[in-house]
Amino acid sequence: MMSMEPMEMLDDNLVCLATSTPEGKPNVVPVGLCQAINEKQLIIIDVLFNKTRKNLEDNPLVALSFTDHNRMASYQLKGRAEIHTEGPIFERMLQIREQKEARMRSHMQQGAAMTQEMKEKSERMKKWRKSLRPKAAVLITVEEIYSHMPKLDSKASRGEIA
Repeated sequence: MMSMEPMEMLDDNLVCLATSTPEGKPNVVPVGLCQAINEKQLIIIDVLFNKTRKNLEDNPLVALSFTDHNRMASYQLKGRAEIHTEGPIFERMLQIREQKEARMRSHMQQGAAMTQEMKEKSERMKKWRKSLRPKAAVLITVEEIYSHMPKLDSKASRGEIA
């Protein structure tokens, strides 16, 4: 089971999602919306997946890697993915997306120090994001958890989900 630390880190950081074809050709994409919904599952939003979506359909085994520099912690999760294009998991993903966007808007309104170039990029990104439509929710059941920094951890460095 995931502890609170990796669960919070999934929501707070960019996550790299690795998939592969049935033949083993790897693919890695950055994912901005990834949130644990319980101690064994997490949801990822599919907005731009192409190769990733095909890989998930053909081979549901995935790995995720993420680091939080403020916490000095880094993890890899391995598990199995299911694609949901409607129903409760898809609806839950839409709710999570709205909550995360509200937090991002609040953070931006708090006046985070940005250069003019970053402000302009942020505005372009807002416009671009409005045109994006979620295609699916990817539900991942976590089967293994590994710390990338086991010598720094006081607890076990790796473990399987029961």
